[in-house]
Amino acid sequence: MIHSLRLRLLLSFGLVIVLILVLIAVASMFLLRDHEARRAEESIGHLVGPISRAHDDMVFVGWSTQRINPQLAAYAEFFDVRVLLVDGDGRVTFDSDDSDSLVGESLPVPQPGDQESTMSDGVSFVSSRVSVGGHDLFVFAENNESTATVLRLLPETEPTLYIAVPAGDVTQAWAELLPRLLLGGGIAAVFAVVVSTLLAQRITRPIVQMTGAAQAMARGDYEQSIEVRGNDEVANLARAFNQMSAQVNRSNRSMRQLLADVSHELRTPLTSIQGFTQAFADGVVDDPEEARRLAEVVHEESERMRELVDDLLYLSRLESGELEIEREPVDLDSLITATVRRLRFEAAAAQVRVEPQLGGALVVGDGRRLEQVCVNLLENAIRFAPADSAVTVSTRQEGSTVVMDVHNGGPPVPADELDHIFDRFYQVDRARSGSGHSGLGLAIVAELVQAHEGSVDVWSNSVEGTVFCVKLPAVAVPVASDASSREPA
Repeated sequence: MIHSLRLRLLLSFGLVIVLILVLIAVASMFLLRDHEARRAEESIGHLVGPISRAHDDMVFVGWSTQRINPQLAAYAEFFDVRVLLVDGDGRVTFDSDDSDSLVGESLPVPQPGDQESTMSDGVSFVSSRVSVGGHDLFVFAENNESTATVLRLLPETEPTLYIAVPAGDVTQAWAELLPRLLLGGGIAAVFAVVVSTLLAQRITRPIVQMTGAAQAMARGDYEQSIEVRGNDEVANLARAFNQMSAQVNRSNRSMRQLLADVSHELRTPLTSIQGFTQAFADGVVDDPEEARRLAEVVHEESERMRELVDDLLYLSRLESGELEIEREPVDLDSLITATVRRLRFEAAAAQVRVEPQLGGALVVGDGRRLEQVCVNLLENAIRFAPADSAVTVSTRQEGSTVVMDVHNGGPPVPADELDHIFDRFYQVDRARSGSGHSGLGLAIVAELVQAHEGSVDVWSNSVEGTVFCVKLPAVAVPVASDASSREPA
C-alpha cells in the first residue's frame, strides 16, 4: 500500500502522462501511416513515367528483348523496385527479380478506374493492390488516358511496363518515423515527469511541514509556523494552520499565565491565613481583642479567596459559552442609576463624584449581566480617579446601537498596555488598585459585552483621561412609547 502522498501524486501524474502519450502515439501512428503510405505511393508513381518512356524508347529504336531486359533490371536495382512486363493477355513476360520470378503468372493489372492519382507536377498514374504468386504487391502503371499516346508509335503487341513493390514497403513506410516519434515521446515524458515532480513537491512540501509542525505541537512546542507561498488551496491551508498554531500558542501562554497569576493571587491570602492560624495554634495570642482582630483578618482573606475563585469560575463559564444570556428589553439608564446609587459610599470614600448623563435608551440583553458590566466599569473608574474629580457615565443612541461611555480624569493608561487591559489579572498600577482587586473585573466586562453581541473599547491620553466605550444592540422600539408604557398609572 502506498502511504506517501507525494508518491501517489507522482504515480497519478505518471499515469495521466502515459495515457496521454499513448493516445497521442496511436493517433499519430494512424495519421502518419496514411500520410507516409500516400507519400510512398507518390514516390513510386513518379518512377512509372520515366521508366515506361525509357522502355518505349528502347523498343522504338529496335532494341532486342535480350538488350532491353538487363537495362530494365538495372533500373529496378537502382530505384529498389520491381519492374514487370505484362503482355496483352495479362501474363508476366519479364520480372526484374530473378530470385522469385513471376514470369508466366497472371497479373491483375490496374485499370484506369482503379486508383488514379495526379500529382502537383502533372504526373498521373494508376495503382492497385494485388496478390499474385503468393506475393502481396502494390502495382503501378502509367495512366495511358492522360498520356499523349499520339506520340507513341509502338505496335499493339508490345508488353506494358508495371512497377511493383511489396505492399509492406508502402504500408509500413510510416515506421521509419517511429524511432523519432518514440524519441520525441520520451523527451516529452521526461519533461512531464520533471514538471510533475516539481508540482508534487510544491503541493506536498507545505503538508510535510505541517505534519512536522503538528508533531512538534503534540510534543509541547507550540511556537510553530510554516512558510506560505502563493494563493492556492494549499497556501490557504498553510495560512489556516499558522493561524491555528498562533491561537494554540496564545491559549497555551494564556493558560500558563493564568496558573501563574492565580498562584500569585492566592499566595498572599494563603500566607496570611497560614501565619495567623499558626499563631492561634501556637497559643501566642492571649489578648481576646487581638484574637478577634486576627480572626477578622483571616475571614477577610478567606472571603477574598472565595471571591477570586467565584470570579474565575464565572469567567470560565462565560468563555465556554455555558452561561445563559437572556434576551429582553433592558432599561440601561435605570441600571446605571441603580449602580451609581449602590456605589455612592465607595465614591465618597475615594472623594470622587459620579455624574450620570443619560440618554434614555433601551438595549437587548440580560439585566443582571449588564448591571455587572456597569458595576465593574464604575468601580474601576472610581478606583483610578483622582480625589476631588468626577467620573462621568453617559448613554446615547447611535442608529441600531446604544453607546455607554465611562470616563475618569485619572492618569492615562500607557499605550503599550491598552491592548492587555482586558486580560485576566492585568492591572495597570497594582499599588493604586489595592490588594483587594484581582484584575478580573475588566476581563468579565469584555466577555459579558461580547456575549451580548456588543463591543467594548478603551482609549486614554493625558488630556482627556481614560474612556471605556461599550456598544450594545438597541431595542427596535421607540424610546418614548416604551417609556410611557412603563410610567405608573
